[in-house]
Amino acid sequence: MRNNTTRTFGLVFVLSLIAGGAFWATSSLSAAPGKAMLPTKEDTVVCPHHPEDCSDGCSSGKIVSLEDLGTFETRATSSSPLIARVGRPFLKNGLKTVPIQLINVEGIAFADGLGETRFWLDASRPVKSAVWEKAPGTEFPAIQEMRFHFFYTVDALPGKVYRSMNPAVMRTENLRAFPPPAGTRYRLASPVYLEELGQPGVVVGKVVDNEVVIPAPRARDQQPRERHGK
Repeated sequence: MRNNTTRTFGLVFVLSLIAGGAFWATSSLSAAPGKAMLPTKEDTVVCPHHPEDCSDGCSSGKIVSLEDLGTFETRATSSSPLIARVGRPFLKNGLKTVPIQLINVEGIAFADGLGETRFWLDASRPVKSAVWEKAPGTEFPAIQEMRFHFFYTVDALPGKVYRSMNPAVMRTENLRAFPPPAGTRYRLASPVYLEELGQPGVVVGKVVDNEVVIPAPRARDQQPRERHGK
């Protein structure tokens, strides 16, 4: 049986993903000291390492449009740990590519006059994500896309649940390392159209734009460990 080790990594994303975001915190795998390399084996990763690092939404914001509310802007307030499964690398069009599958992502944001908004992963419609090098044999800089379907709610519209009709794609085209360093910026590649659960197939809104920026980890006090015994 294959044993998967759980590592931490810190990514911002949001998707916001729409809200949210995340930031990756696991160690980069490298074939040579000092050279950043794409992952080389399967792993389950959890983000962030310290949830409080993303308690402010990890520098993310989005613009949403709904028929009943018009267009509004939200700012992220919190996000749950993002969990993803990293697969084995393969070559696609001669480029080293690493598949990624989101297992969990969720975020809460706030919109003036509308209250809280919330999004969470629609695991019933899985979508493959990936990171790949720009040129053969270079590893970095690389391109990364986090793709997923999601559910979405707004406090101002109680009882209504929306879901994505096309996958959200959060993309960065200048990834310098894995995990992504602070300052890495992810942008929604194209609008995500929304339907209401009770009216499938009818467009009732869309996520117009979304951006997530990986923050620097918070400084933490290092407490000396007490030594026991003689």
